Amino acid sequence: MQSEGPNPYQAPVAAVSVAQPLPPRAAVVDHDRALFAPPALKLMLMTFGTLGLYVVYWFYRNWKTIRQIEGSEAWPFWRAVFSPLWAYTCFKAMAGIAEGRRRSLAFPPGLLALAYFLLNLTARAPDPWWIFCFFIFVPLLPDNSLARQYNQAEGIGDEAAEGYSVWNWLAIVIVGGFVALGFLGALLA
Repeated sequence: MQSEGPNPYQAPVAAVSVAQPLPPRAAVVDHDRALFAPPALKLMLMTFGTLGLYVVYWFYRNWKTIRQIEGSEAWPFWRAVFSPLWAYTCFKAMAGIAEGRRRSLAFPPGLLALAYFLLNLTARAPDPWWIFCFFIFVPLLPDNSLARQYNQAEGIGDEAAEGYSVWNWLAIVIVGGFVALGFLGALLA
C-alpha cells in the first residue's frame, strides 16, 4: 500500500548557500569602544610627570568610553574632575563591561575606590605622609589591567595609550625630574 503523495517524513529540500568566513579580527583603533588602558609603566610615569593630572585624564577617557558603550548621559569631564567621588561607579562599570568577555576584576571595585579616595586625602596629610599621594595610580592598576585584557579580547586598541608622545616625554623628564628631587629632599630631611 503505497501512496503517491509526498512523504511527510522526508527532510525538506532547500538551496543552501555557503557562508563566507569572516576576516580575522585585527587590532583596530576604535576610540568609541576601546577602554583607555595605557601600559602600567606609562600610567606610573605619567602620574609622576603630571603631578597626578594623568589620573584625571585616565578617568575622563574611560568615562567617555563608558558613556558610548552604555549609552548613558554621564558627563565625562565632571566625573573625571570629581573622580574620588565617582571612582566606584567607574570601576564597577568597567568591570561590568569586561565581564561580557569573561574577564573579572582582581579586587572588589569598592576596595579600589576606597584606596583611591584615601590616597587622594593624603595630599593634605602632614610631612612626610603627603608623599603617598603620588601613588594615586596604584588603585587604578587592576582596572587598567582589566581594560587592557578587554581591549585585547575585543581586538580593539588605542595607539595613543600605547606609545609616548613628545609631550609625554617632556612631562616625564621635566616635571618628573622635579618630583624625583622632591622625593629625595623629603627623604633626606
